[in-house]
Amino acid sequence: MSNNGKIAYIVPSEVLLQSAERILQEEIREGVLDAMMIDVRNVRQEYERLCREGYICLIARGGTYFELKKCSEVIPVLQERIRTSDILEMLAAREAGRDEPVYIVLHRGTAPGFENITAVTDGRMKVLRYELLEELSEVLAGIPESGVRVYTSGYATLVSDRTDLRFIELRNRPHTIRETVNLARNFLGQMQENIQRVNLMNSIYDNIDEGLVIFRSDNVIMEVNRRAAELIGMDREEMIGREIYSIIQEMPERRPDGHCSIDSPRTFTGRVGRTRISYTVYPFEFYQDETRYMMTLQDVTKIQELEHNIRLQLSKKGLVAEHTLRDILTCEPVMEHIIDKAGVIAGYEGSVLIYGESGTGKELFAQGIHNASRRSSGPFVAINCAALTESLLESELFGYVGGSFTGARKEGKAGLFELAHRGTIFLDEINSTPLSLQAKILRVIESQQVMRVGSDYVIPLDVRIISASNGNLERDIDEGRFRRDLYYRLNTFELTIPPIRERKQDILLLFRYYLSRFAERTGGVSADEIQLDPAFERQLLRHTWLGNVREIRSVALRYDAFSGDNLHGDILKPDDGSATAAAAGQPAAQTAAEAPGLLDSEQIPLSGLTDAVEHLVIQALENRGLTRTEIASALGISRQALYKKMKKDES
Repeated sequence: MSNNGKIAYIVPSEVLLQSAERILQEEIREGVLDAMMIDVRNVRQEYERLCREGYICLIARGGTYFELKKCSEVIPVLQERIRTSDILEMLAAREAGRDEPVYIVLHRGTAPGFENITAVTDGRMKVLRYELLEELSEVLAGIPESGVRVYTSGYATLVSDRTDLRFIELRNRPHTIRETVNLARNFLGQMQENIQRVNLMNSIYDNIDEGLVIFRSDNVIMEVNRRAAELIGMDREEMIGREIYSIIQEMPERRPDGHCSIDSPRTFTGRVGRTRISYTVYPFEFYQDETRYMMTLQDVTKIQELEHNIRLQLSKKGLVAEHTLRDILTCEPVMEHIIDKAGVIAGYEGSVLIYGESGTGKELFAQGIHNASRRSSGPFVAINCAALTESLLESELFGYVGGSFTGARKEGKAGLFELAHRGTIFLDEINSTPLSLQAKILRVIESQQVMRVGSDYVIPLDVRIISASNGNLERDIDEGRFRRDLYYRLNTFELTIPPIRERKQDILLLFRYYLSRFAERTGGVSADEIQLDPAFERQLLRHTWLGNVREIRSVALRYDAFSGDNLHGDILKPDDGSATAAAAGQPAAQTAAEAPGLLDSEQIPLSGLTDAVEHLVIQALENRGLTRTEIASALGISRQALYKKMKKDES
């Protein structure tokens, strides 16, 4: 039968073996322990035999323990101490009423100080000590009396030929034996846990992608993992024991005493062959104020590839801001001032509220602020709060756990706030958010935590919020459609982007820019080279541009399509904005926030209108800068119905 995992309990005599088997019968029956005798005259060979047989721990006492301890290179040897109390109990039971001299022969490591106890016995009890098993024979031979009782190890009869002495074998009490075995079992349990922990750490140590080197303060290398050896191009065994400076030439200068001079994490680079390596050294306290150093090694090329892949994945998910503040085209001083202001805001961590009509470039500013901030390497997540129903908007913003509602993914889904962690979230048309969701958004901002729909735990966040509105939020607050406390949370910094009709110089600049972009497919021409008819330029400058930059782009596309076919009348039509505004009884230049009329008047019924007319009415109202909620209210339909009609128009 295999002895793997067993304890060997070693005794010096047959009498003690029978006693141990009786006391430890439960442990023996469970297969935890074997009680046995060994040949103490050949301790080394016996130890090696027990190792081969698979025992994982040895228990011995007295001289046997000390002899085995000298050999304990593979498996541990634990001492069963012969306590003073054990010896005294034996003496009390056997020596009561006797006056004859008694000898107690002990190993030097057994019951230290026992002589102090026998000093009060008027010399009747004498303590003799020995170190080696050979000395035991000499000590016994030196006892002058005959017929006296000698309390000593069970090995006495093996090493002494004196038959005139009455040898009494020292025994431990059952309590002491059981206590020692329990200590051994606990020790083995802890040792097994430590072995498992070390194996786990070694597995991690050798299978991570980073190279790891541990060295002492005197620069001698103590540990090297597989990856570090690969990057440096040497065998582990060759590196261990050498000075770190002899292997990595780029190491920083040493102190005058030759020790490593790094006292805080430090990164430097070097080359091994054609591979460029990044080294980072971390000092740490090892033991009793001894400082050691951990060095991580990374292939710079691999880091660059990883960063590229991450950015590629984020780009595929739409979580990257493509534009910077430099991409905003303008020649108007007022816009240049707003761009400078946005650059200053980017350097701070507060939330940003951007006002502007539809098409003025609010998201362009949001992306520019993100890319100019310390969060530029993080994700940029944008959502139009007017584009989704309340329930969908909630699940998109906050995410959900699997099975939290009908149609939910089984594995759940991370919300946009989660995806924006350590980056920026852009909430467009925040003024269209239902009041119930406004309260939840406020909670996320205040706590920097989010809870998925259907979940019972929070997820910590580090997110900057940029929001945008195409309506007047202060008016919405007065009318009970927007929370005042949320408004002040969103409005740490504020930007107001003027409509294009108030920036006359930018109209021709942007028109020519879009024409040059459309001309790229036919060979291209720069914006400065594009010549426009003066009369057409005057038309462009007089136009109200209620669709702002989006409308300029659409008109430029029509111009590119029809300018060579004598179809100039189809390029810039009155119903691109001004005619529609006039038909509704509003001045063309009024913004949605300023226009008082339509929502306070009768609704415009869509019943009986053709799809084409429906499209024109919806587009006209959108060009006025009304929100989706306001348009739906004006038409007497739900927001969901409005989305369906707009989606049908797009298709």
